[in-house]
Amino acid sequence: MSDPATATPLRVGAGAIVALSIAAATMFAIPYSTQAIVPEVGRDLGVGPAVTGLTITVVVVGIALGAWLMGPLSDRIGRRRVMLGSCALLVIPTMLIIFVQGIVELLVLRSLQGLLLPGLLTVATAYVYEAFPADRVATVVGIYTSALVLGGFLGRTIPSLLVAEFGWRASLAALAIPMLLSAVLIRALLPVAPPPPKARSPLRAVRAHIRNTPLLLNALAAGCTFFAFVGLFSVIAYRLESSVFGLSQRQVGAFYIVWLVGALAPFAVRWAGRLGPRTVLPIFPLIGGLGLALGSLPNLIAVIVGLAILAGGLFSMVGVAQLLVPQLTLRDRGSAMSLHLTIYYVLGSLGPFMLGAAWSTAGWTGAALLALLALATAFVLTLLLRRSVATGDVSQAGSEPVLS
Repeated sequence: MSDPATATPLRVGAGAIVALSIAAATMFAIPYSTQAIVPEVGRDLGVGPAVTGLTITVVVVGIALGAWLMGPLSDRIGRRRVMLGSCALLVIPTMLIIFVQGIVELLVLRSLQGLLLPGLLTVATAYVYEAFPADRVATVVGIYTSALVLGGFLGRTIPSLLVAEFGWRASLAALAIPMLLSAVLIRALLPVAPPPPKARSPLRAVRAHIRNTPLLLNALAAGCTFFAFVGLFSVIAYRLESSVFGLSQRQVGAFYIVWLVGALAPFAVRWAGRLGPRTVLPIFPLIGGLGLALGSLPNLIAVIVGLAILAGGLFSMVGVAQLLVPQLTLRDRGSAMSLHLTIYYVLGSLGPFMLGAAWSTAGWTGAALLALLALATAFVLTLLLRRSVATGDVSQAGSEPVLS
C-alpha cells in the first residue's frame, strides 16, 4: 500500500461518506437481525436457545472466513470493486430467507451472508485510510462506526417490529431492499481508486502479520469485548421475556434502542486520534464491566442504563481498534484487516452460543460471569498492547503521525 503521508488522496467528498455510511449501516443490520426475534424463530422451527444462537454464530464465522477472501482480493483488484460486488451479491441470500422451511436452510443462507459481508466490513477502513487526507481519517472512521451502530440498532428493531405482522421470514428478507440501494450508491458516489500497489503473496502477508504482536493483541482485545457484548445481547431477550420483567416481544425489540448510545463512538475515535489508540483502549473494557454490573440488577431502568453503557464501550472499542489497524502496518492492509476481523469475529461467534449455553445452565448469573471474564481478559490484553514492542511492518508504521 502507499504511504498516506506521501500518496495523493482521492478527491472524495460528502457523497462518498454517505455511500459508505448507508452501506455500512445496511451490512451491519444483517448479522444480528435474528437477535431480537430468536424466541420466535425457535418456536417456529422447534429449536432451543443454543441452536437459535447459531443463526448469529454462523454469520460471524462466515465473516471471519470471508475476510480472508475479501481483504487480499481488495489488495489486488481495488477496494471499491470488492465493496460494490459484495453489496450486490448479498441481495440474493437475503431475499431467499423468505422461502426457508427449516433451521438448516436458514443456517446455510445466514452463512452465505456472512461470507459476503467482509466485502465492506473488511475493506472500508482501509479504503478510508488510503482515500482520505490523514487529518480527516479519524473523523470518517468515527462516522463509519456510527453507521455500524445505527445498522445494528435497525437490524434488531426492524425485524422485531415487523415480525408480528409479516412473520420472521419476511422481516429478515426485507433487508434485501436497503442492500440493493447500497450497491447503487457505491456505484454512483464512491470514487474509483487507482489499483493498489502489488501486494505480497497472501501467505507472506499473513506470516508478516502474525509476527506483528501489537496487531494480534489489538484484535484479541477487541474480540474478547465483542464476545461479551454479542453474547449478552443474544440472551437478554430471554431475560426480558422471563417472569423477572415479563416484556412482550415488541417491547424487547424497542429495548435495543440502547444501541444508539454507540453513536457517541466518533468522539472516542477522535479522542484516540489525538492521544493515540493504544492509550485509550484499556478504558473501554472497564466501561463494559460497569455496564454489565448495572445491567445485572433486577431493575428494568438499571438494565437499560447498564446495557447502554455496555454498547457505548463496545462501539468505542470497535472504532478505536479499527483506527489502529492501518497504523500498525504499511503493507497489505486488506490482509491485516482480515486477520483483525477473523480474530474479532471468531471470538464474537462464540458469544451467543456459549452465553446461550450458560443461560440454559445457570441463568443470567452464569451468562454474566462468563461475559465478565471476557471483559477482564480484554482489559489485560489492552495493557499488554500499550507495552508491546513494534516488530516487522509495525516499526515502519510507527513513523506515521498519530491521526487527529
